[in-house]
Amino acid sequence: MEETRVSGKEAAVEMDTGEEKQMNVMVAIDESEDSFNSLQWTLDTVLKAKRPCQVLTVVHVMEAMPRYAYPGGCVVETASIAQEENATRILSRAYELCKENSVNTKTLILEGDPKDKICSAVEEMKVNLLIVGSRGLGQIKRALMGSVSDYCAHHAKCPVLIVRQPKMKAN
Repeated sequence: MEETRVSGKEAAVEMDTGEEKQMNVMVAIDESEDSFNSLQWTLDTVLKAKRPCQVLTVVHVMEAMPRYAYPGGCVVETASIAQEENATRILSRAYELCKENSVNTKTLILEGDPKDKICSAVEEMKVNLLIVGSRGLGQIKRALMGSVSDYCAHHAKCPVLIVRQPKMKAN
């Protein structure tokens, strides 16, 4: 059986054979500036070493369209197309940001409840680290709406890093 050694300062896991195992990092984003700030923080901090053994996947989850019967199905179809275009635009922006930082990136669009889909993708893709942004919801909004980052921190099958945005100083 192989022994795995993990160094806190290293981004990769080295096996006894001396081979490096890929570090699989996932960043979940939405259309908010906070999520893009989290992606930039990831590029600047976590992936700073720019080692070739790192894999970055940027994922966006589209909320599922409600399955109601509407007169004239073109309304649902039009909304669905607009949602897909928005997801593509979000991931294109993220991909360009990663490309500017010379980071090899995969993008992924999922459909459904963001909390469940992100946690499922983490497990299926064997992600080593999930990074999500914090929108800074208050306790009441978090209790009513639910927090994706809070849910992922409790249910993802890997370590979760929640990036909180620094507060702006008043002049």
